[in-house]
Amino acid sequence: MDYNAEERLDERKLAQSLNISRTPLRDAINRLVSEGFLRVEPRKGIFINRKSRKEIIEILYVRAALEGAAAKMAAQKVSDEDIARMRDLFAGFNDENIVSKVEEFARANVAFHEYVLQLSGNRKLQEFAANIYDHMRMVRLATIKMDNRAYNALREHLEIIAAFEKRDGELARTLMQRHIEGLAVYVETHRGLFPFGPIR
Repeated sequence: MDYNAEERLDERKLAQSLNISRTPLRDAINRLVSEGFLRVEPRKGIFINRKSRKEIIEILYVRAALEGAAAKMAAQKVSDEDIARMRDLFAGFNDENIVSKVEEFARANVAFHEYVLQLSGNRKLQEFAANIYDHMRMVRLATIKMDNRAYNALREHLEIIAAFEKRDGELARTLMQRHIEGLAVYVETHRGLFPFGPIR
C-alpha cells in the first residue's frame, strides 16, 4: 500500500528498508509474482498489480458464493462452544466504540470469516477461499473504515451468528452471501474513495 501501480520497485532500496539481503527479497518477489501481486516487465522492472474495479467485484461475488456455502455447511455441525467463540470475537464492540476500535474490529472480522470456513470442514472450499483472500485484504481493510461499513458489518455478523444458533443452514448461507455481496455493491457504487490504487 506504500507504492502506486506505476512506480517501479527498487530491489536495492527495498532490501535496505527491510534490512535483509537481496536473495530472500528476490525469493519473496518471485512468490508475489507467481501469486499475481507483482508483475515483471522486461527491461522496465517490477511493478505492483492493482486489481481493477471489475476484478474486485467479480472476486467478491465468488467469495460470497464460497462463504455462503461454508456457512451452510458450518451450521450443520457448529457447537455451542463454536458459537460462544464467535460471539467472543465481537463482544468488545458496540455502536459507541466501533469507530475508535475499527482496526481491532477489522481483525475480528477476518478471524470470523476464517473461522466459518474452518467450521465448514470442506478443505477444497477453504483452499479456493484462501486463494482469493489475500487479494481482497487491502479492499477489506480500506472499506471497513468508510461510511457506516463497520456498524453494518457488526450487525450483519451478529445476525449470521444468530442463524448458527438456530442451526439454520439456509439462513446462514443467505445472510453470509448477502453480507459479502453488500461489499461488492459498495465497491461498485463508491468510486474514487479508495486510497490503494486505480480502481476503474
